[in-house]
Amino acid sequence: MERVIEVRSPATGELVGKVPAMSVSEVREEIERAVDGFEEISRTPLYRRAAILRRVSEILEERKEELARLLAMEAGKPVRDARVEVLRASRVFRQAAEEAPLVLEGRVHRVDAYEYPPGNENRLVMTVREPVGVVAAILPFNFPLNSMAHKVAPAIAAGNSVVVKPSSLTPLSALKLREILVEAGLPDNAVRVVTGYSGEIGGELVENEAVSLITFTGSTEVGLRIASAAVARGKRVIMELGGSDPMIVLDDADVERAARVAVRARYEYAGQNCNAAKRIIVHERVADEFIRLFESMASKLRLGDPLREDTDVGPVISREAVDRLDGFVEDARAKGGKVKVLVERPGLPGSFYPVTVVEDAGPEMEVMRREVFGPIAPIAVVSSDDEAVKLANSTEYGLQAAIFTRDLERALQLAREIKAGGVIINDSTRLRWDSLPFGGVKRSGIGREGVRDTMLEMTEVKLIAVTFTRRYRA
Repeated sequence: MERVIEVRSPATGELVGKVPAMSVSEVREEIERAVDGFEEISRTPLYRRAAILRRVSEILEERKEELARLLAMEAGKPVRDARVEVLRASRVFRQAAEEAPLVLEGRVHRVDAYEYPPGNENRLVMTVREPVGVVAAILPFNFPLNSMAHKVAPAIAAGNSVVVKPSSLTPLSALKLREILVEAGLPDNAVRVVTGYSGEIGGELVENEAVSLITFTGSTEVGLRIASAAVARGKRVIMELGGSDPMIVLDDADVERAARVAVRARYEYAGQNCNAAKRIIVHERVADEFIRLFESMASKLRLGDPLREDTDVGPVISREAVDRLDGFVEDARAKGGKVKVLVERPGLPGSFYPVTVVEDAGPEMEVMRREVFGPIAPIAVVSSDDEAVKLANSTEYGLQAAIFTRDLERALQLAREIKAGGVIINDSTRLRWDSLPFGGVKRSGIGREGVRDTMLEMTEVKLIAVTFTRRYRA
């Protein structure tokens, strides 16, 4: 009898769908199909691959409402935010089609500028980019469509095939996107989706010799284990890992704007974004005003059914997530934090968590040290720029950071001192440009995502040199 995984709505607990709980042998068969798919897609001219990607973009926009409702049901994402995710995924496919001719372009080198090796005046030397082969893409639960787009679109543009492993909590969107890819003209074996429990089948994706590169988005602990095992087998990795992104509000900031941005940056999708503003660091001169405005704005958020158009904050992904968040709050309260519930749980059966703030947050608290995937906002007060930077850099993470100040020189100085993959001045840590580099330092990641950077990571540079037996002039 086939084992299945039941996908249930985190908002209601109702059954949304079922997917196979694949075995290792079934995953191995899917990888073998992807090997065949690589032979086909790597020989497909770039203009045809680009046309497929553009068609995927069009279909996603045509089916925006259907896909947004699916996201809302399986991931608990408010439907307004789910529409944004669908449109972003559409644009990622379009951007991959547009960027590929530039990113994958080869180069001819003027080797006659070098004395060694002798005879360079009679050589033509070029470098070209070739696809790496089969890519294993391991997705998180929080962006099942957009994360898949960020991994699959550049891979296909570069001529790779892909085996996608979605989260067992949100696999339905990934399966739907695969259907769209094939409908758009992609060879069936060029993208495969494997569903199952990571503890059972994840090892096959890492260890199978046919897989050349692993791209993973998820927790730091899991990602580093995967990276270690993959590199030991000579595989490439792209790791987008955890974050505890700081948002610094200095004493000359536009406090009203900073508070408004912070509310969205912390509580969007119930705080379950990798680059959410998970720690808020405020200068003591503006702390009272900021906290008053922040709490007033956050208390107006509507927590409830993600399918309602007026919902701002939906459920967290599971009951287990609720338990983890309770542990963070209990730790903060025990260590002197002032815990306030700004919006109570709704009278619904799902895994909802109240919109919460922790005042007087200290560096010893878990909410200031770990990645908190939920609607809890710790606010720490500092007395100087140096103290703000020290606190911002005090975790093992370094994904993104934000600084609010009217003094650009001051902002740029702090941006140089903060250890992060991206620093946003006077805006949200949630800012991301899909074609530009995105990733972290320290234990927040290895390599960079972004349409251009991912294509570079997913290709090998090959040097080709021709020595002419008759005299050649470059």
